[in-house]
Amino acid sequence: MSKQKFPNFSVLMSVYKNEKSTYLNASLKSIENQTVVPNEIILVEDGPLTKELYEVVDTHRNKFGEGFKVVVLNKNQGLGNALRIGTKYVSTKWIARMDTDDIAVPNRFELQLREVEKNPQLAVIGGQVDEFEDSIDNIVGKRIVPCSQVDIYKFIKWRSPFNHPTVMINKTMLEKVGGYENKGKLEDYFLWAKILAKGYPVINLSQVLVHMRVDSGMYGRRGEVKNLKPILELKKYLLDNKIINKKEMIFSSFLNITNIFVPVWLRKKIYKNILHK
Repeated sequence: MSKQKFPNFSVLMSVYKNEKSTYLNASLKSIENQTVVPNEIILVEDGPLTKELYEVVDTHRNKFGEGFKVVVLNKNQGLGNALRIGTKYVSTKWIARMDTDDIAVPNRFELQLREVEKNPQLAVIGGQVDEFEDSIDNIVGKRIVPCSQVDIYKFIKWRSPFNHPTVMINKTMLEKVGGYENKGKLEDYFLWAKILAKGYPVINLSQVLVHMRVDSGMYGRRGEVKNLKPILELKKYLLDNKIINKKEMIFSSFLNITNIFVPVWLRKKIYKNILHK
């Protein structure tokens, strides 16, 4: 563990009943074994959990101590709302996001905090992910996002410019843009649009910060028709805030809508061979 004094930060996570207790356990272990450990972990229980999940939460709460805060929601509200509520319980300036089935590389937070020290006015610091099935030794893909602010502002026209489970966010700027909203599978993409619309400084690191767990069901979820409304709302927001022009809005909307209606096998092939090489 690094002895250098870094800015205080919290990890914000949300868990719900359909998640696997073994995945949550591995994810929390990867946080506790960092070279720089967070000051607090905010875990939102998004509705009632299974007995196995409660046992994992209790184990890590006892291990981590009073900095492990559990926020209990009586019913499932979706990731956007869960993170919005969880943000209120964060007492530090910096919030590191983490999904409960992913695994952080051991020096993830140290790498990001070094950037915070060099550039404290940043709003978002993200990084790269590699994708694994079953074991982190079985890497099946990577999602590469641009590093420079200029390229991030270009990239958002077509795709989400940050890997959500890797980001560290400035809480003040997060609250200034209105925080997370419940926007289906696009709660993070909407947030990036709001932050970039304000012109806030952002970067991605070139290093892989998180091993992201993937499964075959992911490709089916990306094709759900209920994603259509948030996609169109997002495109309108990008247009209204002059992040994209009319031609870019029409073309990118066409691509996103087509992605919803293509067969799952074809979507999987596109993601594995083109988008997430």
